[in-house]
Amino acid sequence: MVGIGGGAPSEENDVRLGDVVVSCPTGKSGGVVHYDFGVAMQNKEFQRTGVLNTPPFSLLTAVQHLSSVHERRGHNLSESINSTFTSNHRLKQKYERPPPTTDILYVSNFVHSIANKPCLGLCDGDLGHQVPRPQRESPENEPMVHYGLIASADKLMKDATVRDQLAETEKVLCFEMEAAGLLNAFPCLVIRGICDYSDTHKNDIWQGYAAAAAAAYARELLHIIPALSQAEATPQSADSASTTGIHDALKSFVSELAE
Repeated sequence: MVGIGGGAPSEENDVRLGDVVVSCPTGKSGGVVHYDFGVAMQNKEFQRTGVLNTPPFSLLTAVQHLSSVHERRGHNLSESINSTFTSNHRLKQKYERPPPTTDILYVSNFVHSIANKPCLGLCDGDLGHQVPRPQRESPENEPMVHYGLIASADKLMKDATVRDQLAETEKVLCFEMEAAGLLNAFPCLVIRGICDYSDTHKNDIWQGYAAAAAAAYARELLHIIPALSQAEATPQSADSASTTGIHDALKSFVSELAE
C-alpha cells in the first residue's frame, strides 16, 4: 500500500516532512498496528486492537536488500521524482518539493487556533512554539527512508500528545488510515510519504511531494523484486504469487503519477 501519512518524530527518529516510512516487523507486530483512536483521544490508556499480517518473506527480503543498497550508495528518490517532471512538466506544480521553511514542527501542547485557516501566516510566525531542529547532514532537500512500525486507525490522528506517547512507548514512526481496513485480510507492506506531523497543524502543501516520494521508493523496490526472484530461481509458491500481486499493485500506483 503506497500513499501518505502523518509523521511521529522523536529524539530517536528524526522523521520530517517528505520522508518515507516503510512498515517492517518489530517484536510481535507485522509492521502495522491497529489502535483504538477514540480511546486514545479521551486521554485513556492506549489500546492495540489488532496487527496487520507480516508481508511475504520475499517482499521483506527485497526491502532489506534495498535498505542495504541505500546504506552503501544512497537512494535515488529525488532523481526519480525529478525525472518524472522532465517527462511530464504538468506534474511539477503538484508534486515538487515545497520550500524547507514550510516544514515546521510545533511543540505538542500548541494547538492550531482557528479552524479552516492554514498555519502559514497564522502559526508559523510564533517561533516560541516551534521545535528547533538542526539541519540534516545530508542535503536538506533529500528525503530519508525510515523502517519500523506504522499505526493505523479509521480516523485521522490530530493529537500531538498522543502522537508523542505512541512514538515513545510503541516506537511508532507514522500514522495512517487505509491499512486499518485490511487487518488480517492479506499480507501487506505499507509505504507512506510524510505530509504532516499528526497534529492540529495540518495542511495540504506537502501531500503531493509526500505521495511522489513514497511512489519513488516503491519504484526502486519494483526493480529489486524481479532480480531477487530470478536469483532464487525457485518454483512459484503462494508467497511468490502474492508478491506478484503486490508488484502489480505498486506498479499501478506508481504509473498514476506519470499519467
